[in-house]
Amino acid sequence: MTPPRRIVAVDGLDGSGKSQLAAALATACAADGLPATVVHVDDFRRDLDFGGLDEGAEAARYYERYYDLDALDGRLRAFLAGSGDAQLAIVEGVFTLRVPTIAATAGLLALRVSDDEARRRILVRDRAKGRTDEEIQRRIARRYFPGRDRYRAEHDPEAHAVAVVDNDDWRHPRLVRCEPTALPAPVERWLTSIGR
Repeated sequence: MTPPRRIVAVDGLDGSGKSQLAAALATACAADGLPATVVHVDDFRRDLDFGGLDEGAEAARYYERYYDLDALDGRLRAFLAGSGDAQLAIVEGVFTLRVPTIAATAGLLALRVSDDEARRRILVRDRAKGRTDEEIQRRIARRYFPGRDRYRAEHDPEAHAVAVVDNDDWRHPRLVRCEPTALPAPVERWLTSIGR
C-alpha cells in the first residue's frame, strides 16, 4: 500500500535560508527513501507595480497581492490528489500559513534568523540580481519586514510549527524545538541530525 502524500512547509522571513534548508531536506529525504519535490512560493509571484505608493500601501500590496497563494494552493491540492511522482512536497517561502492546504495539513518548520543576518543575506542576494543597495533597503523597510510583522501578528508561525530551527548560521542550523511523530520519519531524522 502506498503511504499517503505529505506536505512539509519551511517558513521564514526573507533571508532566513528557506531555499537552502529545503534543498538539503529534500536531498536527505530522498536518500532516506522518501522521494520529495520542492515547491517555491517565489514561483507564484505576480508582476505588480509598486510605483507611487506610500509606505503603508506598498506594504499592504506586497502582503496581500504579491504572491498568488490561490494558485499555490491549487498546486498542493493536485499534489495530494496524486499529481507527480514524489511522496513529499516541501514548500519553502514566506507566508505559508496563508495557504489553506498548508494550514490544514502540513507540518510546519519555522526558521528563526536575526534581523541583522536577514538584512545581510538579502543584500547579498539582491545585489546579485542587479539591485542597488538603496532599492534593497527600501524593499526591506517597506515590504519584507512589514510583511513579516503582519504575518507573525496574524498567523504566529512559531506557535503553529512542529519544529523551530535557529538558522542564524546557515552552515550549522540548530534545532530549537521539534514535536515527535508530527513529521514524516525521514524529516524527523534529518532535523534530529542537525543538533540542538
